[in-house]
Amino acid sequence: MAESADAELKARLRASLVRHLRLHPFAGDTTEGMVTCWIPRRAFDNAPQLIEEIVESMVAAGELVATTLPDGRIFYQRGPAITAQD
Repeated sequence: MAESADAELKARLRASLVRHLRLHPFAGDTTEGMVTCWIPRRAFDNAPQLIEEIVESMVAAGELVATTLPDGRIFYQRGPAITAQD
């Protein structure tokens, strides 16, 4: 049962990130910034623990593009698999 709830939470979190990227097509941030600024806090208390896995899968799917910053952190932007809403 816990795995099912975890999978549902990950799907909702991913949808929240996609929605943000569609509304703000030039947005970009680190995973820490995504958790702090992109995701509604009350809906995703477990976001910090899940964000890395979700972001990795979004990069693999072309939904995010990763760039390494000079300080070694990873900066993510909308990838070609996500189009902006009209």
